[in-house]
Amino acid sequence: MFLERIEKETFNEPVAIELADFLKTKKDETLELIKWTEQFAQMLLKQLPEFVLCHADIHGWNLLIDNNEALYMVDWDTLIFAPKERDLMFIGGGLGDSGYTPQEEETMFYQGYGQTNINQIAIAYYRCERIIEDIAVYCEQIFLSDEGGEDRKKSLENVKSNFLQNGTIETAYQSARLKA
Repeated sequence: MFLERIEKETFNEPVAIELADFLKTKKDETLELIKWTEQFAQMLLKQLPEFVLCHADIHGWNLLIDNNEALYMVDWDTLIFAPKERDLMFIGGGLGDSGYTPQEEETMFYQGYGQTNINQIAIAYYRCERIIEDIAVYCEQIFLSDEGGEDRKKSLENVKSNFLQNGTIETAYQSARLKA
């Protein structure tokens, strides 16, 4: 919807203008991301993964460690039953800034989590789906409102960061071993 809007509408607010111009240059990549996400979804529908209770938003910003090193998970408003990969997609996915490379993050996490079979198509699907969702939310914030001040600029930078070399889109594709 937003890709169609930026082709037809003229925006006056500077951040909206910049986002529209940026997304026009990334239209093919965005449509490819949507295409792969749909293909991953079709592949997953043919499988019978086990469903477990998932936090569904378990990235580093929703994990807190207090002064006694007790771990707390917060923001439980998206609790769902889904394959475990729905939560595991955040590990090494490049979402948020953990201060570690995705590989370092995965290594440390799985040392504590233990050995488990991971469905790489599910990981790729959930990562791609999350990127699309995040871009849509940021587009909604920027194109459908003039409010937000500095938050608007941060949202614009968040959209752009997905398309960087070694960014979240590339990481999602690498999950399914689609691209080097």
